[in-house]
Amino acid sequence: MLSFPWLFTHNVIPVIQKESLYIIMLFGNLFYKKINGLANWQQTLFALVLTTRMYPNLKLYSETNSLDIHKTFKKNLDLLWDYLEFHEHQIDFNELQAEFLELTPEYNDEDNLGKITASLACQALLITFDSILNHTKKEALLASEKSVVTVIKYLEVRDNTLYTDEQIVEQDAIQAELDFQMKLVDLLNHKRNEHTFENLKEMAENSGFSNIGIPISD
Repeated sequence: MLSFPWLFTHNVIPVIQKESLYIIMLFGNLFYKKINGLANWQQTLFALVLTTRMYPNLKLYSETNSLDIHKTFKKNLDLLWDYLEFHEHQIDFNELQAEFLELTPEYNDEDNLGKITASLACQALLITFDSILNHTKKEALLASEKSVVTVIKYLEVRDNTLYTDEQIVEQDAIQAELDFQMKLVDLLNHKRNEHTFENLKEMAENSGFSNIGIPISD
């Protein structure tokens, strides 16, 4: 797993977010088409798995700074998982999204990595809400980008290097991220059955580690 002694002590080297261009460059055009071809429910679950996997990043930042954002984040994750699996409750996702938006930390490139990765996790949660509310069919792509950018920012701080596109693709952590997302798309494209949510939750838990190797604490 990755180490993270730089999380709250180093600022991030500026990186221009290229949004979908990151995904095309890293995954290739075929994956870009596959991710955009996901049905609405698949887009939402894709975003939710990546968001859940990013939760330890937000939790560490929140607890380190004596905040409670992670509690609201986790409550929303649980609501989303239950709603998508069972559809037993009526939930006002507009209200939840608006409330959580107020809690989401804003960042700039002068902030430390902890705040930036926490903000990216919060943005991924907001994207997941949006996938239920609006169905633009861009939510999976946007969630993918938030997770990829988190890893890129981590690597650039860890190595104190501004990587070129060609160099970043060669990094082991990026390859692991790409492998994870491609496996997730493949899982979502399997016929939905009684094991689908169990398998998705197992992927989201990622053996107890976030996308940048932060362990989930109790």
